[in-house]
Order: sequence, then structure tokens, then C-alpha cells
Amino acid sequence: MATSGTDSEKHSEKEIGVPAGQPQAPAPIPNGGLKAWLAVAGGFLFALNSIGMVQTFGVFQAFYTSDLLSTSTPSNISWIGSIQAFLLLFVGQITGRALDAGYYNILFAIGSFLQVFGMMMTSLSTKYYQVFLAQGVCVGIGAGIIFTCGISIVGTYFSTRRSLAMGLVASGSSVGGVIYPIAVRQIINHSGFPWAARAMGFIMLGSLLLGFALLRTRLPPRKSGPFFDLEAFRDPAYTVFVIGLTLGFMAYFIPFFYIEPFSLRVGTSAELSFYMLAIMNAAGTVGRLLPNFLADSIGNLNVIISISYVSGIILLLWLTVHQTANLIAISIIYSFFAGGLTNAAPAVVGLLSPELNKIGTRVGMMYTVVSLGVLIGNPIAGAILKTQSPKDANGVLIEARANYDGVFIFAGVAMIVASVCMHYTRTAKKGLFYFGKV
Repeated sequence: MATSGTDSEKHSEKEIGVPAGQPQAPAPIPNGGLKAWLAVAGGFLFALNSIGMVQTFGVFQAFYTSDLLSTSTPSNISWIGSIQAFLLLFVGQITGRALDAGYYNILFAIGSFLQVFGMMMTSLSTKYYQVFLAQGVCVGIGAGIIFTCGISIVGTYFSTRRSLAMGLVASGSSVGGVIYPIAVRQIINHSGFPWAARAMGFIMLGSLLLGFALLRTRLPPRKSGPFFDLEAFRDPAYTVFVIGLTLGFMAYFIPFFYIEPFSLRVGTSAELSFYMLAIMNAAGTVGRLLPNFLADSIGNLNVIISISYVSGIILLLWLTVHQTANLIAISIIYSFFAGGLTNAAPAVVGLLSPELNKIGTRVGMMYTVVSLGVLIGNPIAGAILKTQSPKDANGVLIEARANYDGVFIFAGVAMIVASVCMHYTRTAKKGLFYFGKV
């Protein structure tokens, strides 16, 4: 039975029957109440400044290619965003274990400093390696620390309402993906790139500090225990789910990275092509809320399996897009469904974790493995893009006729295989013919 917000406030953080010298027992899971929903608000701001930053890179890619790093190839420039996305997830294991051990305050200080410092150094960068280290490595590590803290802590406040809470938190990434690209472009046009990067740094600093004030830990620290919870990988349901999610994330970011050049290919104006990224992220905001709202009624695994299958089909249907109107429609539909993939996973890990105080470690382990899919997904897509693509008389790739069909076939197949893996997890837990909530 879920505990109401009022009941949770009555029980709050009382210590009941704990012998002297023994660790304090955690209070009952609130599933609501002022502290829990303030934690959700704080997690929202953390997501806005972490994964929201990754989904903003498209605007930097366009600027670097045409201006600041015009001597570098678009492929090399895209590695800045790929490394940033990879590190955002890869540092999850270290962050998750440190979070379980009670080092939240230190983690926040390090993560927020790296993000803000990285953007300030980006504003001073003039060479490729400088931007790579500042925005790719520094911001990527900082964002990873902040992201893991946000989703892990919020998950400990909810059991019956965890899906809705995670959806609200993850919607911050879509909001960041709408606000930041437009803000950066406008500031670049009026004040130049250095001030655009500094403005992002200042916005990050203010919003992260507010998020820290709202998001506080609930469980007592778990000082002892292994750095890796190897027992988790002895559970086939958890292991196959992680493999599936890795394949899903390998495909997920591809449309976000390539939407602008693809839109130019189908004849979209340069101005509208830029705003396609913001349109996709706006659709993802709703997509992160509605599936998670349904998940509280029909189950997290049921939702993530469904949206993965649908997302895979949509990626394959991208092959039929040849006009701007069709592109806008399929971009919105894809982002709406695929958006739930990024935030439903932690709720599933909560379902697969027998102990709440191990959620941080298991979520971190999951995202560390998933980061490998993020790292290789876009480079593979870039390699496919160049195959069987015609070149002009000077040997330069004709981007407008590049092999996008191969790119979306790769992404669609990867997403469908990911769905099959997740379906296995459901079968392993409840059986092949179980049709209830899970």
C-alpha cells in the first residue's frame, strides 16, 4: 500500500526502535509529500543541465563547422558531442557507488564545478583540442556526476509513483534541449560565441545551486560493500535488460545528431533546419511524461518495451521521408515515443533491485555499460553515411545525397533488437503468457 503525502510527513525521518550504536533505519518511502516533490523539482534542474546539454550539441556542431573550428572535419567535431554523451553515462558507476556511501555534497560540488568551469573554458577556446577538453571531457564528466545524482536520489523517494517522478525529472532534459539551443543561437548572433558559452555557464551555476537546495538525500549512507554489485549481473533479467538498453541508446541519439543536415537534404530552409532540433526536444518533453504516467498503472517494463518497439519502427519509416512536412511529423512522433526510453530505465532498475540502497550502484553500472553504445552509435552512423555516397569533382562528399537510408536502417534494427532484449527481461520475471502489470 502506498503511503500518502500526509502519512509520510507524520512518519518523516523518525528513528523507530534503533538500538544505540546501530545505523539509523531508513524512514518509510514517502511516495509523495513536500520533500519528495521538491526532490523531483531539483532532479528536473539536474537533468536540464546534464542530459539536456548533450541534446543541445547540434547547435554547437553547426557553429563549429561553419566558424570556430571550420578547419576541422564535421566528423571530428562530432566527436566532441559523442565524448560528452559517453562520459555523461560512463561516470555513473563511480558516482553511483559514492552516492550510496553518502558523498552527495562532495559529488555535487565536483560535478557543478566541472560543468561551469568547462563552459567558461570553452568560451576562451580557439583550437579543436581546447574545445574537446573543455566541452567534451570537462563538461561531460561534470554532467555525468549531476545526472546520476539526480535520477538516483529521486528514485529513493518513490515506489508506487516512481515512474511519474522519473518522467518529471527526465523532462528537464527536453526542456534544456529546447531552451539552450535557442538561447545560444540568439546570444551568438548578438554578442558572439564567447559570451554565449559564458551565459550558459552562469545559467548552469544558478539552476544547479537551486536544484541542490531542493534535492536532498533520504537514505542513510552505505559505507561498506563492493564497488560493483556483481550479483546483479548474475541475474539474467538485469543483464539482458542492460544489453538491450545499450543497443537502444546506440540508436537513440542518431536522429538528434543528424536532423539538421538531413532536413537540408529534403529541401528544408536553413532557418527551419536549425529549429528542427528544438522541435524534436519539445516533443520529447511530453514523451517523457505521458509514458511514465501510464507506467504507474500498467508497469515500467510494459511501457519501455512498447515504446522501444514503436521507436524502432519509426526509425525504419524515416526512409520514406522526402518532404519537410513529413520530416517534421516523423521527428515529433519519434521524439515523443523515444523520449520515454531515457527515463523509464532507472525505474526498471528499481524494480530489479532487491535493496533500495543499492539502486545508485546498479543504475551507475547500467549507465556505464550503456555509455559504450552511446560512444559507438554516432561514429558507426557517420561511417555508414559516407558509404556509397557520391563525391564531386574535387572528391568532396555530396552530403545532400549521403547514405541516410543505411543510417536509419542501422538505427531501426538496433532499436528493435533492444526491444527484444527487454522483452526477455519481462518474460524472465513473469513468464511468457503473463499480461499484467510489470
